[in-house]
Amino acid sequence: MLAYYLYPFAPETEPKEYTKQDLMNPQKVEELFDYCQILEGTITRQGWEFLIKYYGYNRLFEIDKRSGWLCERTDGSIEEYIECVEYEIKSMPE
Repeated sequence: MLAYYLYPFAPETEPKEYTKQDLMNPQKVEELFDYCQILEGTITRQGWEFLIKYYGYNRLFEIDKRSGWLCERTDGSIEEYIECVEYEIKSMPE
């Protein structure tokens, strides 16, 4: 599983999974970032690896600017954004 969204008011429901095909669509990535911002979405280590390889940090930063998730924690620099992404990856369980 690369990423998922769990509807918070129906915990008994299955999470909505994001596939590689989904994550190849920048609008879906922005949607996922929006869910992550409100703590309803999760990107796995494998998901981050895919996103970084497919988009690169610069493109992810541009997508994130529209969402306002991790870029809100930075001073607006790509270097600090990369640090935020790396922190997210390290905080995921093995």
